[in-house]
Amino acid sequence: MAIVVTPEEFLDWKSARVTRAFMKALDNDREWLKETLLAGTENDESIRGRAAAITAILSLTYEELMESVKEMKDV
Repeated sequence: MAIVVTPEEFLDWKSARVTRAFMKALDNDREWLKETLLAGTENDESIRGRAAAITAILSLTYEELMESVKEMKDV
């Protein structure tokens, strides 16, 4: 069964209070990761990977989401 999300639903999700709180928590974690990386106290590769994943989530667009869903369906 295909997952269908309209652009309006995506915007509703992005602007929901819970989503905004979650995104803020991710942003705070990303900032901590940057500080940790600069301090050199952790494994650089692991920190960079986590930061990249958080950045991808924070910047997710409707088109990227739908493309990802389409790719999952094609497998």
